Amino acid sequence: MRTSGNLLFGRATPGFGWLSIIRLGLVQASLGAVVVLTTSTLNRVIAIQMSRPLFGHGSDVSRVGRTAWIIGGMALLALAGTGAAATTLLFEQSFAAGLAAAILAYLLIGIGIGASGTSLLALLASRTAPARRPAAATIVWIMMIAGIVVTAATTGRLLDPYS
Repeated sequence: MRTSGNLLFGRATPGFGWLSIIRLGLVQASLGAVVVLTTSTLNRVIAIQMSRPLFGHGSDVSRVGRTAWIIGGMALLALAGTGAAATTLLFEQSFAAGLAAAILAYLLIGIGIGASGTSLLALLASRTAPARRPAAATIVWIMMIAGIVVTAATTGRLLDPYS
Protein backbone atom coordinates (compact mmCIF):
# COMPACT_ATOMS: atom_id res chain seq x y z
CA MET A 1 0.00 0.00 0.00
CA ARG A 2 1.45 3.37 -0.89
CA THR A 3 1.74 6.35 1.44
CA SER A 4 0.57 9.56 -0.13
CA GLY A 5 1.67 11.83 2.68
CA ASN A 6 -1.91 12.62 3.69
CA LEU A 7 -2.38 13.52 7.31
CA LEU A 8 -4.96 11.94 9.55
CA PHE A 9 -4.72 13.07 13.17
CA GLY A 10 -1.21 14.44 12.60
CA ARG A 11 0.34 11.32 11.00
CA ALA A 12 0.79 10.15 7.44
CA THR A 13 -1.89 7.73 6.22
CA PRO A 14 -1.56 5.26 3.38
CA GLY A 15 -3.85 5.27 0.38
CA PHE A 16 -6.08 7.83 -1.26
CA GLY A 17 -6.24 11.38 0.00
CA TRP A 18 -9.43 13.44 0.17
CA LEU A 19 -8.88 14.94 -3.30
CA SER A 20 -8.65 11.47 -4.86
CA ILE A 21 -11.78 10.39 -3.00
CA ILE A 22 -13.66 13.45 -4.29
CA ARG A 23 -12.44 12.71 -7.84
CA LEU A 24 -13.92 9.21 -7.55
CA GLY A 25 -17.08 10.81 -6.18
CA LEU A 26 -17.33 12.93 -9.34
CA VAL A 27 -17.30 9.74 -11.41
CA GLN A 28 -20.05 8.37 -9.19
CA ALA A 29 -22.01 11.63 -9.61
CA SER A 30 -21.71 11.29 -13.39
CA LEU A 31 -22.85 7.69 -13.16
CA GLY A 32 -25.88 8.80 -11.17
CA ALA A 33 -26.63 11.57 -13.65
CA VAL A 34 -26.83 9.16 -16.57
CA VAL A 35 -28.59 6.42 -14.64
CA VAL A 36 -31.37 8.61 -13.21
CA LEU A 37 -32.79 9.18 -16.67
CA THR A 38 -33.13 5.47 -17.31
CA THR A 39 -33.90 4.12 -13.86
CA SER A 40 -36.83 6.44 -13.39
CA THR A 41 -38.32 4.90 -16.52
CA LEU A 42 -37.17 1.30 -16.26
CA ASN A 43 -35.30 -0.14 -13.30
CA ARG A 44 -31.91 -1.79 -13.76
CA VAL A 45 -31.60 -4.90 -15.84
CA ILE A 46 -31.69 -7.60 -13.15
CA ALA A 47 -29.55 -10.17 -14.96
CA ILE A 48 -26.76 -7.63 -15.45
CA GLN A 49 -26.94 -6.45 -11.83
CA MET A 50 -26.63 -10.03 -10.62
CA SER A 51 -23.35 -10.29 -12.56
CA ARG A 52 -21.74 -7.35 -10.72
CA PRO A 53 -19.44 -9.68 -8.74
CA LEU A 54 -18.04 -10.83 -12.09
CA PHE A 55 -17.26 -7.23 -13.02
CA GLY A 56 -15.58 -6.65 -9.67
CA HIS A 57 -13.51 -9.81 -10.01
CA GLY A 58 -12.69 -8.98 -13.63
CA SER A 59 -11.35 -5.57 -12.68
CA ASP A 60 -9.35 -7.16 -9.83
CA VAL A 61 -7.51 -9.63 -12.04
CA SER A 62 -7.42 -7.78 -15.35
CA ARG A 63 -4.14 -6.60 -16.83
CA VAL A 64 -5.55 -3.17 -17.72
CA GLY A 65 -6.53 -2.33 -14.14
CA ARG A 66 -9.60 -0.88 -12.52
CA THR A 67 -9.23 2.59 -14.04
CA ALA A 68 -9.72 1.19 -17.55
CA TRP A 69 -12.83 -0.67 -16.37
CA ILE A 70 -14.20 2.53 -14.82
CA ILE A 71 -13.53 4.66 -17.91
CA GLY A 72 -14.76 1.95 -20.30
CA GLY A 73 -17.91 1.38 -18.24
CA MET A 74 -18.64 5.12 -18.10
CA ALA A 75 -18.14 5.46 -21.86
CA LEU A 76 -20.46 2.52 -22.49
CA LEU A 77 -22.98 3.93 -20.01
CA ALA A 78 -22.96 7.34 -21.71
CA LEU A 79 -23.38 5.84 -25.18
CA ALA A 80 -26.08 3.44 -24.05
CA GLY A 81 -27.94 6.18 -22.16
CA THR A 82 -27.91 8.32 -25.28
CA GLY A 83 -28.98 5.30 -27.32
CA ALA A 84 -31.87 4.59 -24.96
CA ALA A 85 -33.10 8.16 -25.38
CA ALA A 86 -32.72 7.91 -29.15
CA THR A 87 -34.91 4.80 -29.29
CA THR A 88 -37.94 7.01 -28.73
CA LEU A 89 -37.45 8.32 -32.26
CA LEU A 90 -37.12 4.79 -33.60
CA PHE A 91 -40.41 3.72 -32.00
CA GLU A 92 -42.15 6.26 -34.19
CA GLN A 93 -40.86 4.48 -37.31
CA SER A 94 -41.15 0.87 -36.18
CA PHE A 95 -42.33 -0.47 -32.84
CA ALA A 96 -40.39 -3.74 -33.22
CA ALA A 97 -37.13 -1.98 -34.15
CA GLY A 98 -37.61 0.54 -31.34
CA LEU A 99 -38.25 -2.22 -28.81
CA ALA A 100 -35.21 -4.23 -29.94
CA ALA A 101 -32.98 -1.14 -29.79
CA ALA A 102 -34.35 -0.18 -26.37
CA ILE A 103 -33.71 -3.67 -24.96
CA LEU A 104 -30.14 -3.56 -26.27
CA ALA A 105 -29.60 -0.04 -24.90
CA TYR A 106 -30.86 -1.00 -21.43
CA LEU A 107 -28.74 -4.14 -21.45
CA LEU A 108 -25.67 -2.03 -22.27
CA ILE A 109 -26.65 0.45 -19.53
CA GLY A 110 -26.60 -2.42 -17.04
CA ILE A 111 -23.19 -3.57 -18.28
CA GLY A 112 -21.83 -0.01 -18.08
CA ILE A 113 -23.14 0.41 -14.52
CA GLY A 114 -21.69 -2.92 -13.47
CA ALA A 115 -18.28 -2.32 -15.04
CA SER A 116 -17.80 1.25 -13.86
CA GLY A 117 -19.66 1.32 -10.55
CA THR A 118 -18.39 -1.96 -9.18
CA SER A 119 -14.81 -1.27 -10.25
CA LEU A 120 -14.96 2.22 -8.76
CA LEU A 121 -16.12 0.92 -5.40
CA ALA A 122 -13.48 -1.83 -5.43
CA LEU A 123 -10.80 0.76 -6.21
CA LEU A 124 -12.05 3.01 -3.44
CA ALA A 125 -12.08 0.16 -0.90
CA SER A 126 -8.63 -1.11 -1.82
CA ARG A 127 -6.85 2.24 -2.06
CA THR A 128 -8.36 4.12 0.87
CA ALA A 129 -6.88 3.85 4.36
CA PRO A 130 -9.13 1.83 6.68
CA ALA A 131 -9.70 4.88 8.91
CA ARG A 132 -11.00 6.85 5.93
CA ARG A 133 -13.22 4.20 4.32
CA PRO A 134 -16.50 5.11 6.04
CA ALA A 135 -16.11 8.81 5.20
CA ALA A 136 -14.94 8.01 1.67
CA ALA A 137 -17.93 5.76 1.03
CA THR A 138 -20.25 8.46 2.38
CA ILE A 139 -18.71 11.15 0.17
CA VAL A 140 -18.90 9.01 -2.97
CA TRP A 141 -22.52 7.95 -2.40
CA ILE A 142 -23.66 11.47 -1.51
CA MET A 143 -22.02 12.74 -4.69
CA MET A 144 -23.87 10.09 -6.71
CA ILE A 145 -27.16 11.15 -5.13
CA ALA A 146 -26.29 14.79 -5.89
CA GLY A 147 -25.70 13.84 -9.53
CA ILE A 148 -29.11 12.15 -9.60
CA VAL A 149 -30.88 15.12 -8.00
CA VAL A 150 -29.25 17.76 -10.21
CA THR A 151 -29.92 15.78 -13.37
CA ALA A 152 -33.51 14.98 -12.44
CA ALA A 153 -34.25 18.63 -11.60
CA THR A 154 -32.53 19.94 -14.73
CA THR A 155 -34.22 17.40 -17.00
CA GLY A 156 -37.59 18.09 -15.39
CA ARG A 157 -37.22 21.81 -16.08
CA LEU A 158 -36.07 21.25 -19.66
CA LEU A 159 -38.99 18.92 -20.39
CA ASP A 160 -41.61 21.30 -18.98
CA PRO A 161 -44.16 21.38 -20.55
CA TYR A 162 -43.94 17.73 -21.57
CA SER A 163 -46.27 16.47 -24.24
